[in-house]
Amino acid sequence: MKKSIENRLSLLKKETDEIFDDLASINEGLLTKNGKGWSIIQVLKHLNMAESLSLSYMKKKMQAGERMKKINWVNNARMWVTCGFLESGLRWKAPSYIANPKGDYSLSEVKSEWELTRTKIQDYINDYPDEWLDRAVYKHPMAGRLSLLQAIDSFIYHQRHHVHQINRIKKELNI
Repeated sequence: MKKSIENRLSLLKKETDEIFDDLASINEGLLTKNGKGWSIIQVLKHLNMAESLSLSYMKKKMQAGERMKKINWVNNARMWVTCGFLESGLRWKAPSYIANPKGDYSLSEVKSEWELTRTKIQDYINDYPDEWLDRAVYKHPMAGRLSLLQAIDSFIYHQRHHVHQINRIKKELNI
């Protein structure tokens, strides 16, 4: 099971690298320019904040140990529905605690900060006990309680959802 989590995290990292590769040749001023909402930098900050805050929650939740509830078919169904929403391209407001990311960062600053978050996620996975892999360690704003594997999957679908937003902003700004 941990190998599946490692593979999903590798996929997440690969897709993040593709985002940064795509944005590398764009003028920094355009990356911080708002379209009809957030700037591209704000989208990237939002994604990193979501992962970082999620990791903090999971670290705290892990302290419950064996008291964490096991995931079941309801958790799986809610995750499936949430992924469908994220893939649909529909838009909705972000949770208030990450709804207003600052946009005054360079692309390299955002990338460095995000790489640090990913290193911390990798360390967390390495330290996570195998016997708790079927436990609900994460609380997603839409899907509810999820396992560690489902948490990583939610990061993947969340990031893919925002790639649509980045592409929309690029189009609005004629990038």
